[in-house]
Amino acid sequence: MTKLVNFMILDFSMPKVSIETSDITFHFPLISDETFATQKLDDFQSLYNDSSADVIKNILGNKDHKNLILAIFSNSPYLTRLLFVHSEFALRLFNEDHNDLLNEELKFLDNALEDINNISDLMVKLRIAKAHIALIIGFADLSEKWKLPKITRALSDFAELALRLSVNFLIKDGINSGNLDHDYSSDDFSTNSGYVIMAMGKLGGYELNYSSDIDLIVLFDMDIVKYSGRRSPQDFFIKMTQKLVKIMSDRTADGYVFRTDLRLRPDPGATPVALSMEGAEVYYQSVGLNWERAAMIKARPIAGDIEAGLGFLERIRGFVWRRHLDYAAIEDIHAIKKLIHEHHSHRDIMLEGHDVKLGRGGIREIEFYAQIHQLISGGREPMLRIAPTCLALDALALNGKLSKEENDTLQEAYVFLRTLEHRLQMINDDQTHEIPFGEENLHRISKFMGFEFFADFEVAVIKRFNAVHKLFNALLEDTNQTHDEDDKTLSFPLDQYHPATLEAIETAGFHDAKKAYEIIQGWLVGRYRACRTDRARDILKVLTPEILKAFGKHSDPDNVLVKFDDFLSRLPSGVQLFSFIKAQPWLLDLLAQILGVAPFLSSQLSRNPLMLDAVLNAENFKKNSSLPDLQNSLDELLMTARDFQDILDLSRKWANEAKFQVGLQILRGSTDIIQSGRTLTDIAEVILSTMLFHVKNEFSKKHGTIENSSLCILGMGKLGGFDFTTTSDADIVLIYDADEMDVMSDGPKPLTVNHYYARLSQNFINSITALTGEGKLYEVDMRLRPSGTAGPLAVSFDSFNDYQHGQAWTWEHMALTRSRVIAGPENLKEKIEKCTFNILTHKGRDQENLLHEVAKMRIRMEENLGTENIWAMKQVRGGIIDIEFICQYLILEYASENQNILKRNTLKQIKTLTDEGYINQEKGKYLYQACYTMQTIQALLRLCMGTTSRDDDRPKPLLSALAERLECDIDDLEPQILAFQKSVLDLYKEIIEIPASNLKPHEPTNPIDTNKE
Repeated sequence: MTKLVNFMILDFSMPKVSIETSDITFHFPLISDETFATQKLDDFQSLYNDSSADVIKNILGNKDHKNLILAIFSNSPYLTRLLFVHSEFALRLFNEDHNDLLNEELKFLDNALEDINNISDLMVKLRIAKAHIALIIGFADLSEKWKLPKITRALSDFAELALRLSVNFLIKDGINSGNLDHDYSSDDFSTNSGYVIMAMGKLGGYELNYSSDIDLIVLFDMDIVKYSGRRSPQDFFIKMTQKLVKIMSDRTADGYVFRTDLRLRPDPGATPVALSMEGAEVYYQSVGLNWERAAMIKARPIAGDIEAGLGFLERIRGFVWRRHLDYAAIEDIHAIKKLIHEHHSHRDIMLEGHDVKLGRGGIREIEFYAQIHQLISGGREPMLRIAPTCLALDALALNGKLSKEENDTLQEAYVFLRTLEHRLQMINDDQTHEIPFGEENLHRISKFMGFEFFADFEVAVIKRFNAVHKLFNALLEDTNQTHDEDDKTLSFPLDQYHPATLEAIETAGFHDAKKAYEIIQGWLVGRYRACRTDRARDILKVLTPEILKAFGKHSDPDNVLVKFDDFLSRLPSGVQLFSFIKAQPWLLDLLAQILGVAPFLSSQLSRNPLMLDAVLNAENFKKNSSLPDLQNSLDELLMTARDFQDILDLSRKWANEAKFQVGLQILRGSTDIIQSGRTLTDIAEVILSTMLFHVKNEFSKKHGTIENSSLCILGMGKLGGFDFTTTSDADIVLIYDADEMDVMSDGPKPLTVNHYYARLSQNFINSITALTGEGKLYEVDMRLRPSGTAGPLAVSFDSFNDYQHGQAWTWEHMALTRSRVIAGPENLKEKIEKCTFNILTHKGRDQENLLHEVAKMRIRMEENLGTENIWAMKQVRGGIIDIEFICQYLILEYASENQNILKRNTLKQIKTLTDEGYINQEKGKYLYQACYTMQTIQALLRLCMGTTSRDDDRPKPLLSALAERLECDIDDLEPQILAFQKSVLDLYKEIIEIPASNLKPHEPTNPIDTNKE
């Protein structure tokens, strides 16, 4: 038996949303012409005089039945004709459950293929079934037994079954004639055929109406097709498709099944009715338009080789669902809507002649409302990838993109207008959406909709048109799409300066108006690659007044405009970004801040301008930036990955956007160094643990797994200490363990334990550092592993433990004060953390050797990395390194007697060491303030300038931002920094340098005596 495909499986990332749409009840249809209806009823009753007189008498004795049939006779010539032609079946409509009748018809049709010998037999059976099903659904609808979702689903299920049956018949005929030679299942000749029918539009979304055309795209996959005929495969499938259209559309004495429209296929004026999948894929990926993306939201394979169709949709998923917020799509949809309105006139909403589907406030505006949001955000939010309109609106409400009130308004209007559309089509089975002209026709449709008085009907309809149109216009206004007229005062002719434009530039706040004029003029003549399309220049011209207004408010507007010009010069393309800014013009203020203060961040944006997507999600990100929230966010995104390469790209996109979010918080001063460091660390931890999981899965495909073995990531430095910055490397050590070290992995290419984890570790590091189209995740620094760069990438736990106890240097134990396991199973994690705890609290540590080695290491670092640049917050004397050395020295000295001081974060170390009395209270508080201040400056400098710290390249706006952050005047900034650094250096000398200088020279020794515990 042919099985119907549920829409929820069509997109692999589509969530299972099961929300009931609005429960709207409509009035029972009323009689519009009682005299005519009564005459028809008499004629209908006479049909049964010789066979079922008592049956029809009993039926008409039921008042509801009689009123319903009179309403049909007076309002619907189409249903009236079907009742007369199929009078025997008509009796069952009153005496049997409509669900049972529908299931019986579908089951009978589904089992009919074996008994069909030719196309004529098939066409007759389909047309009779269509008549019966039209009556079943019409009666269930008009008697209010079924609501709209059930009605449209039933119509769609019949269309799907009719197509499946027809395609199966045609492919069976192709097999019998020797043209096709594929393996097929006993109940489905289409399996493995490579020929598939894609349902589009209302059929694709299970929303078919009474007299819908069915929109189809017909494809065949030459990698699957096994054609053995004389013609080309394309010729064969074209002929087959033409036969399919004939089966569905030709009008015979029994009627027709569905009008069939194949014009949604790629370039319908130049392509055949059946198209190769390869050709379709090339078209969509290279020249596909946004309206075609919108159409593909509802696409699903409905007949033929369903698996081939699903594979095709998977391959073009990137075309439909963009990974960035796509505001260029809004302009295309708005342009389509404008053309529709132009075709259906610009007049105000009135009843007569108004198009229920395409007119203002009509069904199409509700569909566009959903599709605009889906095209913008569906690539990033898989829960929005839902085909049926009402369920899509519910998903938008759940996602917070429209309010409950807006959703209720659109849902109620959709159900009302679709019901009105059905009534209009029930009249004569016409594919019409237009409210008729003329008093008689209006009277009939108002009665058919159940309104006693025409005035009430008119108010109800216009009320819904106005409500929908108001919401749709508000959406366009929110995205800045409703004003298309350019500012006429801003003209940039090449042969002269336009006086009014120069005046507007000066008024905006620019000092050199002519230079600004020339810069903008260059954009509008296509000077840069991003401005070379007509569309990009058109959007940019509309944006120009907003650009001048936003940049003019900056402290140095001329400089910001020059930097924006440089930014544009490095963009690979412009339409997406310009559309995004046009939809969200306030982003220009943010761009002005970034360009003026943060050259490094600006450079990142020029390489990936669509990172600005993240800005729209800033508040939500801030509220949901805990470690579990970040993990859930990444896991949800990676559910959409098709393969390992997708995982690499999606993880980079997620991490870059998350880091950019934190960077914006730092730039705006909406977070402090403690919270930003924690969030950036959590982002890194989530990425590293997630990538390890996926790399292990990918690695096991070739090499299998090793039973009772595991791998952990030991985070070091800023990663271990929760104070990551936007440019930090990931300092890690990879440690593995196995119950048996002499076993082999169980995959196709088995490896020994050592080789297995060495290769797995290399693959893991590559997954983090590899440069893809979305960039890289992090640089990885593994120099803190045992034996440094000379040691293996991954070490066994026993080797790590032995090394730390017997071979490690003091500086390696210092590094352990900030170490923690960030990924791996609990049993190995506990072993590693017990090992590091034992090292840090070891009672056999040689205290003089400790002091000597710490001082010696600081001297060596100064010789190699020292600087007198006070802005080099890490390496300058009195900087962050000296603070870390103070804390780590004191921890190693006193942890054996007081384990409370074992903190990983530097600020927490300072506070605890002060609270526990190892640092003088007053000096400890000042040290904390100095560390907090220098970490804050370092974070902002690295965000804005990258890792550079030259004295001559910090923009004045950046220095102003720093002064504001430190609550001092800009002239007091350097003196305050110098004061902090002097105090830190004095404390370092007091605790380490001076005491160490008083020691006798030491020979290198093991930091701890392993005989003492």
